[in-house]
Amino acid sequence: MVHADAAAIPSDIQTKSQFYEYVGMQVSGLLDGQRSWVTNLANVSAVLYHSMNRFHAWKDLHVNWAGFYVLSPLFPGTLAPTKQPTLLLGPFCGLPACQAIPSVPGRGVCADGSAQLPPRAVCVPHTDAYPGHIACDSLSQSEIVVPIVVPRASLSDTAQAALRGDGPEELVRAWSGRGDGNDVIIGVLDIDCEAQNGFDHEDVAALEALVRTVSQACDWSV
Repeated sequence: MVHADAAAIPSDIQTKSQFYEYVGMQVSGLLDGQRSWVTNLANVSAVLYHSMNRFHAWKDLHVNWAGFYVLSPLFPGTLAPTKQPTLLLGPFCGLPACQAIPSVPGRGVCADGSAQLPPRAVCVPHTDAYPGHIACDSLSQSEIVVPIVVPRASLSDTAQAALRGDGPEELVRAWSGRGDGNDVIIGVLDIDCEAQNGFDHEDVAALEALVRTVSQACDWSV
């Protein structure tokens, strides 16, 4: 498989249903045998960004950003002091973006998508009208954010302890707001479009399914 071909869209793909079925197959091929979340999220970002801009539904609208934000304790290195759980910029395609976003409700689209319980996607037809919207790129006019949700047991023992309120204060704070259920939001897929109404209910359902596939293919027990 030539990896770059994973983002090519055959001419017989005409509907969104066909588009997402095809993209799902390409993503599954790239995920096969790979458990690194950094590698997998990087490839998925590239596939979505380039595939969407080659498909007629977005060709004239232009998807200008596709990528991921992930909770800070999942990144390597020393955890930076914080007063609230924080999303850090992960793999993406597009222009430079916000490096850190609070993972608390009411602080913008990504914040809401990463902190609303129960987990659910946020589809925004006009970002300028969205409360608390953080404009990383002024060209973005619509946006879709899909939470990455994993079972609590798939996280490290340290992370699971922090979710229970046990461990160093800064780590407990970094994992706060995830709820007490089995499903834990650890990040989001974020896609921006330069036109209003760039995404709809069909995109929500398909991208939620795709993110589930990606989350299950990654090792989050760092």
